[in-house]
Amino acid sequence: MELSTFDRASISRLRAALIAGEAVHLVARQVPDGLRIDEIAPLLTSVRTPDSRLRAAFEARLPPPARDGEPLDLTVVIPSHRRVPLGMASLRSQDLRPRVLVLSNGPEGPQDIVGATVLRVPWLGHGATRQAALAHVRSPWVFFTVNDAIPLGRGFLRTLVTALQHSSWDAVVARQVPWPDAHHVTAERLRRWTPSGERTVAFPQADNVGTLYRTESLRRFPFPDVPIAEDAWWSRGRRIGYVPFAPILHSHPRSPGALFRRERAMHSQLVAMGQDVPIRSISDLVAALPAVVRPAVKDGRGELFSQLAELAGQWLGARRGR
Repeated sequence: MELSTFDRASISRLRAALIAGEAVHLVARQVPDGLRIDEIAPLLTSVRTPDSRLRAAFEARLPPPARDGEPLDLTVVIPSHRRVPLGMASLRSQDLRPRVLVLSNGPEGPQDIVGATVLRVPWLGHGATRQAALAHVRSPWVFFTVNDAIPLGRGFLRTLVTALQHSSWDAVVARQVPWPDAHHVTAERLRRWTPSGERTVAFPQADNVGTLYRTESLRRFPFPDVPIAEDAWWSRGRRIGYVPFAPILHSHPRSPGALFRRERAMHSQLVAMGQDVPIRSISDLVAALPAVVRPAVKDGRGELFSQLAELAGQWLGARRGR
């Protein structure tokens, strides 16, 4: 696919190409306002622009290509309750040929997937379900991800393994890149959570949108049996690295209902862990409203409801976690 514009139709074609594992070649002369080179370049295979400066800026941030190297034994684990994971074509194209385990845990879950072993498993929560997959893992490395994420670059997994193999980290985290049409609030939060960069650095916790673990570490220190935030719980006392040059495509639309449920569940776990969260009481909730409402109003009623849903979820989650 050749990408020359970033209108809605072009982004739709880009989405289809990335899911299908097709090459994407940029032929644009410039990047429109609101889009960033460090977030577009990881989606590309090559850059074909006459602007040498623009070409150099993009090429410096392309995803890791396939590389020659020793075979590496690695397993990918993906819980999926509704569909074939979006990243399957990318995983099949990786230069180290991982074994892929899809944990099918819903009545509409996948039954058979090309290039993957489908395990029908009950849903036991995020922690216990993922830990149960370890019984089927024989490799020294295991990569946990989610069914709506797409690893970028044929050398994505090898880049993570190299970073973990030659370090004292217990796990390494990939950089999450938002879809080009992601809401600006989502994109900005991902930029703060997993910023661009050129070297591996320490990170506060694992994130199972895209984290590579030493299998022996997960056997010695299992994911806890919790409904959510199993990666945050597991990370306490562990050494986590962040690999910003290993990008994975992942972001969600902002839906008030989904945001409320997630914030409520996450904050319940964070408070139970003893972490400091901003909304612990009704007074905290009221105090936070002006800073949330004013900018949200500019984005329209939908974003206002999303922001209020997040605050309410955080407050109720904190109450549950105490």
